[in-house]
Amino acid sequence: MNRDIFDTIHDLFFNSTNGIFFDILIPVLVVIGMILWVYCFWFHSKYDKDTNKLILLLVFNLYYLPFYLYRIKQLKRELQIKALSEEIFDSEFIEQSRLSILDVLRLWASSKSELELLLNENDINIVEEMFSQWNDFYRIDTKIIKEAFQESEMRILEAFDQSLLLAQEKYSGTYPDLAAFHETNDWQVLNQMANEIVNEIE
Repeated sequence: MNRDIFDTIHDLFFNSTNGIFFDILIPVLVVIGMILWVYCFWFHSKYDKDTNKLILLLVFNLYYLPFYLYRIKQLKRELQIKALSEEIFDSEFIEQSRLSILDVLRLWASSKSELELLLNENDINIVEEMFSQWNDFYRIDTKIIKEAFQESEMRILEAFDQSLLLAQEKYSGTYPDLAAFHETNDWQVLNQMANEIVNEIE
């Protein structure tokens, strides 16, 4: 009796003509394998540039599939770490951009700070340096600036930038010394605007 039951189960699952294993399970496994194989090709084309792995996929087909799926798992972990690192870098760069712009505004807002800079950097034209610092930190990337400042802050920064551009155009690359610049209406306007911006943002 036990032998008959065993033979029946064996024929049901493993008979080469009408067994479940050959008629259903193997085709299903092959289909799943092919789907995973296509997925491996897609992943390779998008994230993996190792040509040797592509050759192995083509030559050994489903036999190489488990090994490449393990590689995908490793690459995904590496990509997640890289994405996290880039996100941290971006957030730090945005914060540093904000601080740098505020530092330049503090310089424009304080004649004392400008005179101290003149004492420490007496071999350069301080007025030109002040304009250059604003250009370097504010006009780097519009996207970065929008991330670093709120919309209300952006409006007053843009107003300052436009006033600074108008003043800069007057000099055409030839800047006065700091003492002469402090006597101009341009400095008085920019100094007042910088003070108001620093007080509002901080």
